[in-house]
Amino acid sequence: MRASLAILRKELRDALRDRRTLLVALISSLLGVPLMLLIFSVVLSQVESQEEKRSVMVIGIEHARGLENFIARQGYKLKTAPADYEAKSQSKELDQPVLLIPDDFDDKLAAGDKATVEIAYDTSNRPAEFGVRPLRRLLDAYAQETATMGLLMRGVSIELLQRIDVRERHLKKPDERKATVTTMLPMMVLMAIVLGGMYAAIDTTAGERERGSLEPLMMNPVNGWQLTIGKWGAVAIVGMGVVVLTIFSFFPSQWLIHNETLRAEFQFNFKDAMGFLFVLLPLAASMAAIQIAVSLDCKSYKEAQVRNQLVTMFIPFVSLVPILFPGREPAWFQWVPVLAQNQMMNQVLKGETLSPLAVGIAFLVCALMSLFSLAYISQKMRRVVMH
Repeated sequence: MRASLAILRKELRDALRDRRTLLVALISSLLGVPLMLLIFSVVLSQVESQEEKRSVMVIGIEHARGLENFIARQGYKLKTAPADYEAKSQSKELDQPVLLIPDDFDDKLAAGDKATVEIAYDTSNRPAEFGVRPLRRLLDAYAQETATMGLLMRGVSIELLQRIDVRERHLKKPDERKATVTTMLPMMVLMAIVLGGMYAAIDTTAGERERGSLEPLMMNPVNGWQLTIGKWGAVAIVGMGVVVLTIFSFFPSQWLIHNETLRAEFQFNFKDAMGFLFVLLPLAASMAAIQIAVSLDCKSYKEAQVRNQLVTMFIPFVSLVPILFPGREPAWFQWVPVLAQNQMMNQVLKGETLSPLAVGIAFLVCALMSLFSLAYISQKMRRVVMH
């Protein structure tokens, strides 16, 4: 163990001297989550501002007096859109959709025909696009009122068309929190783990080989397992350090949330942080072993970087697997690395209690991945210099 500790200290010093490793680790761990929450907060604020904006941009409202009266009764203010609304919407000067009413709107309604209106907006204009939903909801309400009034004028009771009253009952656990917008955060944390330890793993293998410092290290009286444990320990410490920094960056990140809806959804406390660490630290250690194994046979830093980036692509693909299984998630999810951690982190964000069995299975899978990777590394370590 004395030799392994000496190698570990040497590798940690090298990692701390490598500005590229430090920069990636710090940026991915300290800035990733705050930036994501800030973006969510801004987008939600834009959506809600359109919901709260009590105005409608319209052209041709003089041809729809009934609609004009309805919109005014709902507390909305009508504004005449500029003649060049298309150009202004495309240039983002106009941040609302424009309601276009044809000349024969009232005439068609009076004749009992179907009248058509259009909602014009540029699809690249996000604020205007956010305003489409409240405008459509307003028009649907007017269409419903018009149909109801038409039936009443013909002596048909509206109650005859509504014989069944349908209500929703939301089933929810007492301690469950709503976590819809924040479901992308687990993937951000997983990406930070991989990127944080990747450059340290590359530097301690392909990087040393490229610099010519691996051969002198091999000449020391140490065996393959001692080298493996020392190098893996250093990379694992860097990876787990990134995990700790990322998780605790959640707390100051909450100060950046100015949207009340997101603040209500994202309630992260010390207990949740401990749950995240309990789930992620074993994964960070096993990912360090895998990254060293992937980089070991590479002859250059660039080659090792490309191979590790292919491994990194595994995380987004695995995170999308639950989409294929809407509803109850299959039991085999807990046996798949990354997928199991993603599932458990979402449970923590919802305020659910983690299953000891699921945590134990995830820990066992991570331990097996580490063991197989370390065995492979120890066998290959002595042969690297020969190639």
